[in-house]
Amino acid sequence: MNAFEIYLDSAASGRVMAHLLEPPGLGVRFESRAAMRARLPRAIAAHLAWLRSHGEPVPPVRPDRFQIASEVFVTGNFESGDDVGFYPADAVPVIEGEVDRYLKFAGFAHDDLFRLVQGLSDAVLDWTRDQRVRPIRQILRHVVEAELWYMTRIIDDPGTHGMPGILDEATRYIDATEDMVERLRIVWPAFQQWARSLPPDLRRRVTVSAWFTERKDERWSARKMLRRCIEHCREHTRTVEQILAAYRSTASPTS
Repeated sequence: MNAFEIYLDSAASGRVMAHLLEPPGLGVRFESRAAMRARLPRAIAAHLAWLRSHGEPVPPVRPDRFQIASEVFVTGNFESGDDVGFYPADAVPVIEGEVDRYLKFAGFAHDDLFRLVQGLSDAVLDWTRDQRVRPIRQILRHVVEAELWYMTRIIDDPGTHGMPGILDEATRYIDATEDMVERLRIVWPAFQQWARSLPPDLRRRVTVSAWFTERKDERWSARKMLRRCIEHCREHTRTVEQILAAYRSTASPTS
């Protein structure tokens, strides 16, 4: 590997989202291509440092050595619920060892997020940094809902075929509590169980799922489900870190 391969989503607004599929877990939005060229090396370096901090080997490639391997144009603008690109690599069926590796990386991401949010007071969970950024409680709700949603992307229409038992049970337990940290504790084991239980046909299929979404043409696969779980959790963990840093910088000594 002489350079990192970046997979790029491009929006009509000029915004882009860069994905590093290997090692997986990095998905970063930028306001423009110029911003991406300037800031992506730092994001790659941070991603590699994160993996090293968890004992993972990383490729011996400089973070500023990257090339665009593939680019797709998306209809959204990288807001919640918008579509995210599907690449040829996403269509490759995942084998058992790969599932375990994706889940290991996702486990690092979830552990980091748990450490940040466990024991936070309601005041901190609901503190608003500014109107553009959701408070931590809402971020946790979003992460949980997204992971449930990812799992439904590779199944047949549950309205016709029924919801798989793992997803149905997780949803019932999640709906029974308003504690967002507890919801995160419920959804993550369910996601792992679901990923490890996937039969060969679900590991290799590519779907276009019209249920639970306004996006009727976004393609999904088990590999995309797994990589998006890592990317999305990492993205919002970074946001929570920024919120907590801002809160601590503005909080009085007695708050």
